[in-house]
Amino acid sequence: MKKVALLTGINYLESSYRLKSCHNDVKKFCEKLVNEFDFSTVDIQLLLEEVATRKNIIEGLERLVNDLDSGDIGVFYYSGHGTQTLDLPPIDEVDMLDEAIVPIDALKDQSLLIRDDEIKEILSKLRNGVHFVLVFDSCNSGDITKRFHSHSDVNNMIEKMIPPIHSVDFVKEIASNLVKNSDIPKSHSLAHPNYILLAGCKENEYSYDGGGNSYFTNGLINEMKKGMTYQELYSKVKAVVLEKSNHKQEPQIYGDTLSQKIFE
Repeated sequence: MKKVALLTGINYLESSYRLKSCHNDVKKFCEKLVNEFDFSTVDIQLLLEEVATRKNIIEGLERLVNDLDSGDIGVFYYSGHGTQTLDLPPIDEVDMLDEAIVPIDALKDQSLLIRDDEIKEILSKLRNGVHFVLVFDSCNSGDITKRFHSHSDVNNMIEKMIPPIHSVDFVKEIASNLVKNSDIPKSHSLAHPNYILLAGCKENEYSYDGGGNSYFTNGLINEMKKGMTYQELYSKVKAVVLEKSNHKQEPQIYGDTLSQKIFE
């Protein structure tokens, strides 16, 4: 049985959207995998800052998925900004928008965003019997433009979100006139029964950067124990993050095997 991981963290150090905790998030998560869950450093790829490009993240995820056979364990962890972009083929979003993560090179060229559809397409190639876990500590907000404000809030929280391009505002206006709120799917865009997804927040919320570690990642690191199930972990982390964020951020979990033990 192999245990393989791809861990990505971007602080966007040379930009006005700089974050503080993402490198440390990766460091702490990596230490947790190696010291407590029997991962080996030779089976963990780290993509930080300037090497966390669209090309490297996609190729790293494809390599991770292709390397896993039945009985193996794989982890893809991302700590960084999230945003929204226009829904591109396959067209499947009621609100006409895709959620996306923000590689380092996508700050200057939003065509380099990695959309949820692209990630789902790669994960569709997982072999049967693979134990795969996605962890996203980023904003995947369905309501970003309405709530975007300065990088100050309760306890000086920093939102892990890049404001979308102006065309997204226009699409939101179109969709709002055509789609009732009740028609918009409530499930996370990356949720799927074939793998476990741990997300830092709801799609209409932000994940927050607390400086040392992000609220969500810090909760995971502190609460994750060997022998615990994913559902048990989620219940503990949810309570911690809700309290820390003054109920502004509610972590989410999806999957059909939540009673399975963590990374076992």
